[in-house]
Amino acid sequence: NMLAPIEQSYAILNKYEVVVPRAETERLDTLNYEWQKVLNQSIVVQDHLIQIQPDFKDDLVAAVQKFQGDQQTFVADYTHKGPMVEGISPAEASDRVSIFQMRFDELWRRYVTYSGGEELFGLSQTDYPELGRIKKELSLLTKLYSLYNDVIKTVNGYYDILWKDVDIAKINSELLDFGNRCRKLPKALKEWQAFEDLRKTIDDFAESCPLLESMSNPSMLPRHWKRIADTTGKELDVDNDNFQLRGIMEADLLSSKEEIEDICIASVKEQDIEAKLKQVINEWSGHEVTFSTFKTRGELLINAADVGELMTLMEDSLMVLGSLMSNRYNAPFKPEIQKWVRNLSDTSEIVEKWLLVQNLWVYLEAVFVGGDIAKQLPKEAKRFGNIDKSWQKIMTRAHENTNLIFCCTGDETMSNLLPHLFEQLELCQKSLVGYLEKKRLLFPRFFFVSDSVLLEILGQASDSHTIQSHLLNVFDNIKSVTFNEKVYDQILAYSSREGETVQMQNPVMAQGNVELW
Repeated sequence: NMLAPIEQSYAILNKYEVVVPRAETERLDTLNYEWQKVLNQSIVVQDHLIQIQPDFKDDLVAAVQKFQGDQQTFVADYTHKGPMVEGISPAEASDRVSIFQMRFDELWRRYVTYSGGEELFGLSQTDYPELGRIKKELSLLTKLYSLYNDVIKTVNGYYDILWKDVDIAKINSELLDFGNRCRKLPKALKEWQAFEDLRKTIDDFAESCPLLESMSNPSMLPRHWKRIADTTGKELDVDNDNFQLRGIMEADLLSSKEEIEDICIASVKEQDIEAKLKQVINEWSGHEVTFSTFKTRGELLINAADVGELMTLMEDSLMVLGSLMSNRYNAPFKPEIQKWVRNLSDTSEIVEKWLLVQNLWVYLEAVFVGGDIAKQLPKEAKRFGNIDKSWQKIMTRAHENTNLIFCCTGDETMSNLLPHLFEQLELCQKSLVGYLEKKRLLFPRFFFVSDSVLLEILGQASDSHTIQSHLLNVFDNIKSVTFNEKVYDQILAYSSREGETVQMQNPVMAQGNVELW
């Protein structure tokens, strides 16, 4: 029946003279013969199976009986010595999972084989509910302890990392992945001790990571590590190239979390304070005094304009230092901050006094150096001579130490000498004011001119012709006087702005004190 359709197909091909390869024709001719051989062979095999079937069946029954005993032994061992026994550590439970999984895999392979044999021989299949239960438990335990072992291995590996090589970002990423895997475990596992230990291990290390990240900041200096060591009671040799993360984790960071956080925050704040302080120090290490030439005597003056700009910058620096002084984290730098506050404040006061002394010195130098007034005030002239020498000493020292801060605060020269000079100059000025007052009382028209103009008049009194430029300041409308061409100091006439000239009946000799003639 099976070969008839094939023979019919080839018969149709032959009828219509379709060429068929010879090899196919030969195979068609032998097809019936080959099929008959297969049928005969099957009969022989069937007869043989009938003969040996009783022996195989007996062997299967015996094997199933032995398997039942082995299964009962395994279940008993699993119940009393397996990973679910109460009181064992997660590490030991993990080892037991591996051992019992191997034993179970062998039993399960036999179970599958024998169940197939029972089905083949038409026997009732033996049920093993305990094996099914244990299979589910082992599957869950394998998931749990696989993650548990991964976490423990990884976290223990963290402890061996050199502190200088710690990558907190990488550790955070791995712990986050472990945390996600932990949350995805079946709910039935979350009541087991291994799960609690696993979660605690991940959470504890994850909680330590922010601290570790803060502690790895470059702002952490030996003094900060010493404070952490004192807080935790654990010596931390972080400067050692072989120092490992283990040394820090063994310090029980979490029990002193708040204190350590404060120390790490302090290190960052202190670094900022140090940077600002260094900026102020570096800035004022570069600011120098500039000088101006005074008459033909050389650079005896400081440049008031440049110094004024520096004083503005100094106010800004003092504001920065003031904010650093009020910062609660300034303890390591407080003496240095106080020193620079003192330096800048002292410099500001000294420069202010310096400019006052300079202005007075310039004002009085024109009076007491080479002028006629010096002859009339010999005591004050002598005093000013000493002042002048001290002033030159100050300016020589300033040229040798051009840095403004060092020049003013390097020693006590400026702070001691400038107040003394100012005091002496004020005495000279006071005497000069009294001298001018006497001159005005002798010739009241001198009240119409300022001290500086009067000083110029008196200082040039030896040359009577110099009075010409001051006449309009002293008199209402006398612009000039006419001197005798032959007698140098004899005044013959005086003229107004309009050019009107009045000849004097009695010529005046402009000699002696100007207030008299």
